[in-house]
Amino acid sequence: MIDSEAVKGALQMRNRWKYKVFGLFVLLTAIGIGIGLYGLSPQWHFRSAAPHVLALPQPVPVDEDASDPMPVSILDTSISPSPTTNDDTNAFNVVLIGTDSWGDESSRADSIMVVRVMPDSRKVNIVSVPRDTRVYVQGVGYTKINHAHSVGEAKGGNQQGTKTLVQAVSDFLNIPVHHYIKANLAGVSSFIDKIGGIDLYIEQDVTITPEIVIPQGDQHLDGQHALFLARERYSVSGGDFGRQIEQFRIVRAVARQLLKPEHLPDLAGLIKSGRRDIMDTSFTDSDLISLAWLFKGMDTDDFTYEQIPGKDSYGHDPLVGSDVYYWSADSAEVLSMRGRLFQMLE
Repeated sequence: MIDSEAVKGALQMRNRWKYKVFGLFVLLTAIGIGIGLYGLSPQWHFRSAAPHVLALPQPVPVDEDASDPMPVSILDTSISPSPTTNDDTNAFNVVLIGTDSWGDESSRADSIMVVRVMPDSRKVNIVSVPRDTRVYVQGVGYTKINHAHSVGEAKGGNQQGTKTLVQAVSDFLNIPVHHYIKANLAGVSSFIDKIGGIDLYIEQDVTITPEIVIPQGDQHLDGQHALFLARERYSVSGGDFGRQIEQFRIVRAVARQLLKPEHLPDLAGLIKSGRRDIMDTSFTDSDLISLAWLFKGMDTDDFTYEQIPGKDSYGHDPLVGSDVYYWSADSAEVLSMRGRLFQMLE
């Protein structure tokens, strides 16, 4: 005869163990998820990463040919911006470089942005540097900043081109540069297609050719049309400065597209694909994933965007051997910008 009380006790004991095992599984899963999210946290990741400096500003001579020579306070590398209480101790500066090549041919820097990333406060400051900006390039003299890449490339290939341009940016703004991301035209178009295009609001009709027009309004752009927009400066308001704004908006749109729910499971794969297809960068894959994750939840107010103030001018270019067009930066305004956007804690 079956002892019902014994059976009941055995079932209760089994259930208790089942609940304990299930509870342990839930606990371990929660811990695993927590560790995973903690690992993705840009604050934790960049705080724990080893310090990395690609370029420190070097002394440069005063530009005697400039109508508004840079003041000593900008050129003197012993003078650093004073710290502010809202600046991140683990903030870092990144140079974004878009080259005008479609493959392995010699290239100039068609797009240059300098980005200050502040993981603790989840803020990003971005400055566009016009490609015609007159700067000092070590070993050359004062020339257009987009020449720096091709000068370095001619001396030592792709990596030397990057190094020369990054150093020119560091010298120009008198800031350390910690990382760079460089992409070519074909790769940018391909990568945007891989993430399903990007969403942008177009302020006005942009005419690329009589047959190709990007209309005003909310648009979903594939890689080719995003690249058209990034390169167009004749039919956008502000010319090259309008183009710089569109480039900034495209960068922000790519980050947002990467972090859509459908892409999160394969974020690491997309980052690796981007590295293969378009990017030459000093960041590791885990750096890039954390950098992308930083953009999640950020809105327009978390981005500060400015352009290098200045004026049109002409001056001697040692590479060309004659006078050429330059964008001459306003030295006082550049000094103010550096203090506002690139504060450093020593």
